[in-house]
Amino acid sequence: MSAVGGPGAAFAASDLIENGTFESGLSGWTAPLGGTLAESSDARTGAKALAISDRSSFQSGPTATVTGLLDTEQSYDLSLSVKFDAGRATQNFNVVLCTSTRSRCDVVASTTATAGEWSTIEETFTPLTADYDILFVETPWNTDVQSFVIDDVSLAAADGGPAVTEPPAVPGNLLPDGRFVSDLTGWTNTRGGTLALSDDAASGAHSLKVTDRENTQSGPFASVADKLELGASYRLTGTLKYDEGNATQQFNFTFCPTNFNGCADYGHTFTKGEWGTFSQEFTAEARHVAAGWLFVETPWGSDALQDFSVDDLSLVKIADAPDGPAFTSLEKVQTKPIGDHNPLVGHKFGADPHHLVYNGRLYIYSTDDTQQYDLNTKDENGLPTQSNGYGGITRLNVMSTTDMVNWVDHGSVPVAREGGAAPWARNSWAPAAIEKDGKVYLYFCDSGTGTAVVVGGSPLGPWEDPLGKKIIPDTVSRDYIAEGGFPAGMWLFDPEVFIDDDGQGYLYFGGNSQIGTAPDVQGPQNPKSTRVVKLKEDMVTLDGDPVEIDAPGMFEASSMFKRDGKYYYSYSSNFQVNAAPGQYPSRGAIAYMMTDDPMTLGSSEYAGVAFQNQGTFFGAGNGGNNHSDMFTYKGETYFTYHAQTRGAAWAAALGTPGATQGYRSVHIDKLEFNQDGTIKPIVGTRAGVEQVESFDPYRTFEAETLAWQLGITTIEGDADSVEFPEHNGSGNMVLSGVDDGDFSGISGVDFGSGARKVSATVKPLAAGGSIQVRLDDVDGAVVAEIPVDGTIGEWTTVEAEVTGATGERDVFFVFAAAEGADAETDVFEVDNWAFTPIHDNPGTELNVHLSVDTAAAGSTVTVTATGVTSDEVEIGIESTYRALATATAVAGRIQETVTIPADMAAGAHHIVLRDGETELARVPLTITRASPGGGTDGGSSAGGGVGGSDGSLANTGGDASASLTAMWLGVLLLALGSGFWVLRRRGRAVVEVERE
Repeated sequence: MSAVGGPGAAFAASDLIENGTFESGLSGWTAPLGGTLAESSDARTGAKALAISDRSSFQSGPTATVTGLLDTEQSYDLSLSVKFDAGRATQNFNVVLCTSTRSRCDVVASTTATAGEWSTIEETFTPLTADYDILFVETPWNTDVQSFVIDDVSLAAADGGPAVTEPPAVPGNLLPDGRFVSDLTGWTNTRGGTLALSDDAASGAHSLKVTDRENTQSGPFASVADKLELGASYRLTGTLKYDEGNATQQFNFTFCPTNFNGCADYGHTFTKGEWGTFSQEFTAEARHVAAGWLFVETPWGSDALQDFSVDDLSLVKIADAPDGPAFTSLEKVQTKPIGDHNPLVGHKFGADPHHLVYNGRLYIYSTDDTQQYDLNTKDENGLPTQSNGYGGITRLNVMSTTDMVNWVDHGSVPVAREGGAAPWARNSWAPAAIEKDGKVYLYFCDSGTGTAVVVGGSPLGPWEDPLGKKIIPDTVSRDYIAEGGFPAGMWLFDPEVFIDDDGQGYLYFGGNSQIGTAPDVQGPQNPKSTRVVKLKEDMVTLDGDPVEIDAPGMFEASSMFKRDGKYYYSYSSNFQVNAAPGQYPSRGAIAYMMTDDPMTLGSSEYAGVAFQNQGTFFGAGNGGNNHSDMFTYKGETYFTYHAQTRGAAWAAALGTPGATQGYRSVHIDKLEFNQDGTIKPIVGTRAGVEQVESFDPYRTFEAETLAWQLGITTIEGDADSVEFPEHNGSGNMVLSGVDDGDFSGISGVDFGSGARKVSATVKPLAAGGSIQVRLDDVDGAVVAEIPVDGTIGEWTTVEAEVTGATGERDVFFVFAAAEGADAETDVFEVDNWAFTPIHDNPGTELNVHLSVDTAAAGSTVTVTATGVTSDEVEIGIESTYRALATATAVAGRIQETVTIPADMAAGAHHIVLRDGETELARVPLTITRASPGGGTDGGSSAGGGVGGSDGSLANTGGDASASLTAMWLGVLLLALGSGFWVLRRRGRAVVEVERE
């Protein structure tokens, strides 16, 4: 195994490790990374050894302190013996040096041990840093964490100058000998350049040097054809050095097929004039298996054609592929296990999430990765065989919730290309949404070329393109651009929009790990590749020139959040930055800055890492780019991000773990703070966040409201949403692809004293289907069974009696086909559900909800009432001269859209429900002036009309003639005297009034 640093040396005897023979006990040894230490009589020499058991991770191992003991100018001799008895037939072990924070860890030696036999490691190395604090023994990640024993540990400074000795060959190396002891056998210059041995070596006598490079792919090539197994895990290691060009330079270790299409590359940044170490563990995907070559290159388009040398190259298998697949159909893979709340939905992909709070409801927008999945190639089971690529994505996903765990799928917003809100754009990625004066401003990036914005009358539209072009760079000052405001290589994407407490809007954008051209290249430590610019009142006009942001280790994914007067700017760090606590983040993480001014973001505002790369928490196939958003909702602070958990579940179920191909899913976890305002490290979980309020079943709600599901998908429905009239006819989806055994589930449904009936709006696609309503689990108690009758292909309402549904329960709708039907036959589609309560005391169970508590004159408000005992009630905004409208109750429920008269005075008003002379409910509503240009200050626009052409209750608005008639009617009634007034007095019932 090659050493971390320079060449080997003869062994010496001055031991730096205390008690390496364990004959006097365990003094000096700990297990800070997990596990239990104990003396063992199974010793290689002497009477005692050190045993570790109960290991919790691959890094759980016996640990010795080396703080201040190592010098980068000195070589050291390491010797250690290790033995294990249980698990696999052979096991790899590493000896690792780490800093106390584990911000830097380097493997200094490795061995492959055979079960039941002692294996001895002897290595000479030169430390890469003097900052190491601990030395420990580990098993590589993704392998067993069995117990083992160590003995005869020695670490001593080497005597005299280093002697040139060759490191031992790496067992199981799948590459030609990468030590280059005497020749270059097996290594070629397939894409140009000259290969030769060099005396400047990381270890041993020689390295391999490439000169006269013709292109970025000119480098050493080795054949890997037919050497990699799908689903198996591997470790690729090597050292590299270059002496010309930039102070730091990225080099890629790349697997490619012989036609060079569909490559997999692993980049690492090296420092000029120094030997640097590269190590990458990965699970072989289809693109690795198809590779014909492994080669070392500089990134395409970098113009970096300097000479470089490589040494100690090896590729070894560290874990076999798992057993064969448990599933042969992706549709039947439970991508979101019941009880988990991450990913948010299991039936579709989504990435780059961003929040919007609108009328008290939380919406999450995301990049529609499902669109790219649909376009790309797949195997016979549907598993993607082509990497995401993003190039075909023109839509943005939308989903919403009020309780954080039950999510309504509203489909997607068509943005780019034909049929989109901005048809001139080619792509729509990385949304950022915000509400102002009742309008939704939805920013997106057109690939890396720029940022644009569309404006909607609701979170689902309708959408307008206010500029007809990109806001960045097309509206930026030409002088700013001409003076180098956007250096070469800067991506003008990943927007973030923020409105401060004073109403001032800001737009953040940009990215890349290296921008500029020589000699003014800004590299991965401080690329300065993002900007912030003020927005004018209209939110689509820039107010001044963009200002540079110096975010250490910047890559992409700007986000801005305010808490307790402090501004938190977060971003994704690049994959080449060299971490330094307090100065630079780890790679692929979400880093953040804290500032007192949203436009003052220099490197001194750097505050640390909020969230490590997703692969840290979710394993193989879940790494890659990071993107997040921080926000507060209903008094709690949350962190939304993406991981490849849906794709990973697919890959694991089909026997190809890690083969996710970059298709992402949205997650949410809690965001918490220390007393000084810094962010506590966020842990990515599958459990997700807790439900913040019970789910109300006594109303018509969307069938695509999902906490969990299996087998179903969603498609756009024909009718407008009953639950969401404020979406202006957009975003109504229905459950589709429903086969026998599929299900959908809702968390925390509050049935109170009990449900009497359940109904569903369905479209039968085959005869004989049914829906079982079960409690607490898919196999839980059946409380209703709904026969799906009706004409095939036509929407109808079906219902069934409910028995035993009381209290708060999880609810599962389990779908069944007729007996004997083809298991893959789609049996029906479902638009919505509704439960009816049992009314032991109707007067105490009336519930009234308003869709908003503030609305503009001329707009609309949706009134939902359950527990209504009369067939008809009067409903509307209370007014002396305007009559109330009549609404019909269906199964004890009313849902009506009430139009607020355009001439209604601003101020405090009430929506009232009345049954004859009895006032059932009085709900406060604040009315603001009508917004100019047809917008609103709250609620939904009525399109400028005050009548009922849109289906709202017209007689609560009325036209001028109706008002005049009502006035004369009022005069007449007053003339009738006090007897009539007494008749009109209203009795009041007990009522629970809520506003959503």
